[in-house]
Amino acid sequence: MADTALIVKYDDFGFDAEHLLQTLHTLENKSSDNLASQLSQFAGFVYGSGFEAQPELLQKVAALIPVIGNSSATLAAVKDLSVFFAVMQKLNIKHPETFEQLPADVDASLYVRKFSGGCGGVHIKPAASAPHHWLERYYFQRKLEGLPVSLLFVANGTEVDVVGFNEQWVSASADMPFRYGGAVSHAALSVIVQEQLLDAAKHLTAKFDLLGLNSLDAIVHKTSAGAEQVYVLEVNPRLSATVDLYNNDGVLFERHVQACLCRQLVGAGQLQDVYEEVSKAHAIVYADVDVMLNTEMIWPDWVTDTPVQLKTPLNIVAGAPVCSVLAYADSADAAKKEVLARVQQIKNLLQSTH
Repeated sequence: MADTALIVKYDDFGFDAEHLLQTLHTLENKSSDNLASQLSQFAGFVYGSGFEAQPELLQKVAALIPVIGNSSATLAAVKDLSVFFAVMQKLNIKHPETFEQLPADVDASLYVRKFSGGCGGVHIKPAASAPHHWLERYYFQRKLEGLPVSLLFVANGTEVDVVGFNEQWVSASADMPFRYGGAVSHAALSVIVQEQLLDAAKHLTAKFDLLGLNSLDAIVHKTSAGAEQVYVLEVNPRLSATVDLYNNDGVLFERHVQACLCRQLVGAGQLQDVYEEVSKAHAIVYADVDVMLNTEMIWPDWVTDTPVQLKTPLNIVAGAPVCSVLAYADSADAAKKEVLARVQQIKNLLQSTH
């Protein structure tokens, strides 16, 4: 959908603030008539990940161009662990036991350490391997066995529309055991699980005034009695990776814009198309070892996010993402199986080039 793509520096904390603002000012100064900035041509600024650890940067962006999405205040509140988990406690939304500082008398092997502004799972480490003293923006959470799921929804500050329920998985490595691996749409979740996810999304939307596309991550845990209980892990108050699983010629994007600018939830019926009942899966291929991509690399047509127009060979270090792969099937299980097989196909292809 993009007319132009610009690359902005990025690190473990998200966007390089100075470089992002410089890039926006560059657009502003490219005005052809000098009467109005080029930024004024745009309806606004839509964002995905990269701001969670620095909501103040989003506030600076909002001073230049209207933000179409959650405000910096909402982003800051949802990603402030002392605020977010206190709200969930008050709303009686189940979540794993969470501490700002791990008590000395607990078994550290039962917990993980998370960065409250992190995304993609690369920031999650075993608590036993992390220092136990208090660290700003980090918290400790009890590990929970179960199925990782998410709910992608559109919100207008008071109400929500379901876009889809998804299953997620990790692509673990020795130093990143919870790294994001991929997801699949139309996950076969029971009605009771769907209701728990939707109920949590509704309550959190009303409390935090969530707008536009958001996702709620959770674990479905089976109790000793066999009941399915949803434990909410976090809300991503912005466009998430799973938006890709439901993209439909810009209709979903338009629903985001309308919910943010007009606080209207436009009809979900517009999303119906040939993929309505088809599950889509995506998965990230990470390099197991250092990889050198040559300029003549030929990718299958189900591969995306590839380095393009390579003039010289490109070195990708072990652990870094190489590309993404896609798969469609009549069920979530079949799509997941196919996409994971394609991950292995790409790894075999990379190995054969060396």
